[in-house]
Amino acid sequence: MPRPDADQSAHNRVQLDYYEGRKHADNKRVFVGATPYVNNHLDKFLSFSNLDAQHRILDIGCGMGKYTIPLVEAGYQVDGLDLSPRLLEELKRQAASRARIATICGDILNPDPALLGSYDHVVGFFMLHHLFDLQQAFKQIARLLKPGGQVTFLEPNPWCALFYIQITLAPTMSWKAEKGILNLTPGKTARSLEAAGFADVKFQRFGILPPAIRNTTAGAAFERVYDRMPMFRPVSAFQLVSARLEAAPVQEM
Repeated sequence: MPRPDADQSAHNRVQLDYYEGRKHADNKRVFVGATPYVNNHLDKFLSFSNLDAQHRILDIGCGMGKYTIPLVEAGYQVDGLDLSPRLLEELKRQAASRARIATICGDILNPDPALLGSYDHVVGFFMLHHLFDLQQAFKQIARLLKPGGQVTFLEPNPWCALFYIQITLAPTMSWKAEKGILNLTPGKTARSLEAAGFADVKFQRFGILPPAIRNTTAGAAFERVYDRMPMFRPVSAFQLVSARLEAAPVQEM
């Protein structure tokens, strides 16, 4: 059952304040930058998702375009959707001389009717845990997809204790804005996707090092070895999630 609109508005205000209400430098986690850490995320994502250059793709929660811009530069057709007009303005500024990206400012829980049935693939990077209602979000995402469309997301792994330490100790992070990580266990995520008409739900986990270490040659070498060890996978830092739209999208009354 959908939660009250007032709660949704309050939730959205928390998320907007989280990214728009702090100094530009404090948003460094969403800056665009081709570091080894970010490139590794993209390489893992592309290998897992099987994105097609012919697909029309929507990146939800795209922010400043940290992943949107590199995907377009790699030859993919990607539109960006975000709740924050300020972050979208920064995306446009950074993409101006690099890539042409259509942007949509809005809430995925209330998608523009003109976009329904428009996309082959919906993607997201570290944004599912910022959504107000995960199951309702998946239902709305299903409405944006063409028949047989796919979704792929990259998110924190809720079984990795490092995220809880980071959220608690980092001065620019907040449990109020990040608590949705607790909803991203495989069981909860798969049930929410299946309730929205998705099938073939798959997960893959990887990585453990923070950016400052992963960006070094030694850190990259260590993590390549780490990722080959199945016993560590349950507590790896990141999880990829994919699914295919099987049923007809849920129609809103």
